Amino acid sequence: MTDGIRGNGVQDTGRDGPGKDHATVLDHVEAVRERLRQPLDDEEFTPDWSDRPSPHTTHPGAPEILLPTAVAAGSTGTFADAVTYTGASQRAEAPGLTFEGFAEALQLTAGILARRWQIDWNGDAEGRSRLRGAAWGRGTPSGGANYPWELYWAAAPGLPVPPGLLHYASGRHTLERLSTGDPTAAIRAALAPASGEPQAGQSGIPHGDGSRPTGGYLICTLRPWKTAFKYGTFAYHVATLDIGAFLGSWSLLEHAAARPFRALLDFDESAMNTALGLDPGQESAHAVIPLAWHRAEHHRPAATGVPPAANANGSARPRPWEISRQVKEVPGLAVIRRATAGTGRGGRSGTASEARSPAVPAPRAVATAPVPSLRLPGAVIPGQGLGELLSRRRSSVGRIDPRTPVTTSELSLALRCAATATGERSVIGIRVIAQRVEGLAPGSYRYDAEQHALFPVGTTHRLGEHDYAMRNYSVAQAGAVIAFVWRPARALAALGPNSYRAAHAEAGAAAQYLHLAAQAAGLGCGLILGMDPRAVDLAVTGGEEGEAEVRTSLCAFLGARMPGAAGLDDRLV
Repeated sequence: MTDGIRGNGVQDTGRDGPGKDHATVLDHVEAVRERLRQPLDDEEFTPDWSDRPSPHTTHPGAPEILLPTAVAAGSTGTFADAVTYTGASQRAEAPGLTFEGFAEALQLTAGILARRWQIDWNGDAEGRSRLRGAAWGRGTPSGGANYPWELYWAAAPGLPVPPGLLHYASGRHTLERLSTGDPTAAIRAALAPASGEPQAGQSGIPHGDGSRPTGGYLICTLRPWKTAFKYGTFAYHVATLDIGAFLGSWSLLEHAAARPFRALLDFDESAMNTALGLDPGQESAHAVIPLAWHRAEHHRPAATGVPPAANANGSARPRPWEISRQVKEVPGLAVIRRATAGTGRGGRSGTASEARSPAVPAPRAVATAPVPSLRLPGAVIPGQGLGELLSRRRSSVGRIDPRTPVTTSELSLALRCAATATGERSVIGIRVIAQRVEGLAPGSYRYDAEQHALFPVGTTHRLGEHDYAMRNYSVAQAGAVIAFVWRPARALAALGPNSYRAAHAEAGAAAQYLHLAAQAAGLGCGLILGMDPRAVDLAVTGGEEGEAEVRTSLCAFLGARMPGAAGLDDRLV
């Protein structure tokens, strides 16, 4: 059973010495680290809010399939089921998706769940009170609530809907049909050989005919303009974390239903875009999830009964509607997208048991002397319904109470859940800056998931208000700052440029697990993009070997919720 987010990276043999793409990725990582001192874009990037893209992509003229509405307290399983999932029982095959369950998963992860309004530190309550400026909550967070990813279903033959390529229209909770016929052969061709999909008789996602997943494929694509209009080149950093957060949401639902989960991040991206009919200048495939369908809703079609996709090359498929009058080219963003693109040329593609993550483990830092550890108390995973938890998920937006410390039990839960999203062979690591944690001395710590323990990091650097660029949070109010970090040079050397996407997929997924754990525990949580990455790097690293290579991808503020609230939570689900 292969389980988790997997980026089958391959070393870039390059066009310029050791690899031009390697250098491009490393340069981008360093540029992001210094972006608060040196802008990423050559020209000052100013968002045109009057011409912002729509958060919901539609394809005018495409036939639509209405989807059943999710029920938050439905049959999605519990958060504890998802976090403690260890694989399907050997005595029973994992249950596959049903059409109703698939629709529910789409809405809970990517659809609209509520209209939300509250007085908080964002300072936009007046605008949000009007319908045109309303904030519509989803189960998965997104930087700036821009949601730059799209979902396509390559539906296999024998399902409750005719085979074809369908797009999930998140604003209306419908499936838009973009092509007819069986698109899965073209998808499989783009995945091979990097996917390493198990053949008949091997472990893995339940398969019907050989290595063909019975439910087809769910493809997550990136439409960068949806977030680049606001962030410029920095949009790629944000968007790849957003996609990771979505993969985290989907994996939770799969595991809560006792189904294994895999997301393939390295494939022949050009071939995949062709199969989906995408213009790679505007949108490109980023992750592929094979789907297993429930036997009761799946029948084997006649051998000659399903024609190939009629317009899989995009020649006749409806085009997405772009509401922006002017879509600006962001050269730096295009460069880093090309450098990290999947190749499908192989790399790590095996089906090793219990592999949750995309990478070979990076060498551990070697301390010059034994470092005492602080073992955390055992984490009791809340048994709240996962659908209910996703529907109520929200950022604290500064509403963190500095008077009440975080307990070690609460911190233990958050770290345990975040680590579950990545597993033992992770690209990323987790660091903790304790500011007000009960029973824990203020300072920086490295979290070891295997031992479920914290190791002090020898640093004297502390975060201050000047290290956060925005005004919607106070650094001092957070009980703990959680940093998701990686070592780019080591990851690229082992896995190639595609490891950038793998690392961000892991960090985004881990952040979503942590966010939902905080929600379940009654804690306030905010995923933070405005921190100074260099300041965080200095605060979470010590003098051990390899620590200077550590780079922060994403931070989270964790703390007690401020009592009282003024707002509206008009839930649709």
